[in-house]
Amino acid sequence: MENWYEVMYNTRLDKLVLRKPRIRGKIVRKIRKHKLISLIIFITILFSILNITLIINFFKILQNI
Repeated sequence: MENWYEVMYNTRLDKLVLRKPRIRGKIVRKIRKHKLISLIIFITILFSILNITLIINFFKILQNI
C-alpha cells in the first residue's frame, strides 16, 4: 500500500480516511514519473520566452533606426 502516509483520523466520522491529494503533489509526482516529457515542456517554454524577448528587442532596434 503506497498511500499509507496519506491516512488521517477523522474525529467527526470516528474512522480513518485518506487525505485528498494536493494539486502540487500531483504535479510533482507527474514530473518525477515523466522526466523526459517534463524536460521537453520546460525547454519549449524557455525557448518560447527567449524567442518573444528577442522579437521585442528586434522591434525596438528597428524603431530606433
